[in-house]
Amino acid sequence: MNKLTKITLGFIASLMVATTAALAGELTITGSAKATYSIRGSESASAQIGAPQGIGIANEFTLSASGELDNGMAWTYAQDIDGATVQDDAAMSLNTPFGMFKACVHECGLSANLAFDNSVYGAGSDYGLAGTSASTTSAGDDATTFTWGTNISSYNNVQFHTPADMLPFGLVVKVAYAPEADGTMNSSNAAATSTEAGNGVTQYRVDAAPIDGLTIAASYLEIDDADAGSTATTQQAEHGGVAVTYAVGPATIGYGKFYVAPTLGAASQGTARVTDYENSSWSLGVAANDNLSFSYNLESSDEHNKTESQTNTTTKTTTEFEIRTIQAAYTMGGMTLSVANKKLENMDYTADKDGAETIFAVSMAF
Repeated sequence: MNKLTKITLGFIASLMVATTAALAGELTITGSAKATYSIRGSESASAQIGAPQGIGIANEFTLSASGELDNGMAWTYAQDIDGATVQDDAAMSLNTPFGMFKACVHECGLSANLAFDNSVYGAGSDYGLAGTSASTTSAGDDATTFTWGTNISSYNNVQFHTPADMLPFGLVVKVAYAPEADGTMNSSNAAATSTEAGNGVTQYRVDAAPIDGLTIAASYLEIDDADAGSTATTQQAEHGGVAVTYAVGPATIGYGKFYVAPTLGAASQGTARVTDYENSSWSLGVAANDNLSFSYNLESSDEHNKTESQTNTTTKTTTEFEIRTIQAAYTMGGMTLSVANKKLENMDYTADKDGAETIFAVSMAF
């Protein structure tokens, strides 16, 4: 992998410093002006929800630039502007006849974890109450939110994407590599931040559309030499899965299967720890007409725990965290009105800890 990385980085560098001149491009601003009203509630004695009602307004937009070299190659640049930062995630790409090369700072995720989703507002595990955890759940710790593992967008990385029309069956292959497990928002010429989270992160993604209406997506991520803490590493972090969607008429159905294996060290006798997460997801989206759409999602995540005793016996337990969402959206020109209802069972992978959330949203695209 090190040799491949050096070749890839060298190729990207040679393209970036080529003597071809860049023609003037244009700068655009994109984003979504969205206001929301959320209502949260407890559905069990162990799920005490603080601040149950809230109003919020989206505070992020993207500055984008694009242009063309005098040899016909196209380039793009994008910079996110968030409410709490002057600048945030950034990406720069160069589209060549051989494929696309990208450099990304805390951006350009390739995970197929949500590729199953056909919801009209968003997958229940990806917003609001008990939303997605970006943690690798290192050393077998319990996750506190629905866990999909790590995405390459958590790190500063370089990528290569094959051209869309090069391979049969609509195949597109994407490869990303982060030399260090570093997610610092670096500017140009900055060095990586030293970390013990791993010596490098590699992620692969494959997309295919073999027949009309059918899409397939798969991804796999591994962290090299991740540190398990005070003990020797016995399990390296690996996260990956596959998703399939099929559209027929006004309906689209999707299914996904995803696995998360955290970094583990030597087991401590009598201590329970998480060995892996197994996620299964269904999604159904239906367009009633050109303006009105509905969706239903079911997402479940099984947390597998194992305890080893002094008598060389092993006890295994499983806790299932489940999220169900029903959503509707109505679009009028550039405005979308949405309502999303969510039910959660065994929140935070804690038995009998149940909750609910309803969000009303008004979005204006620009």
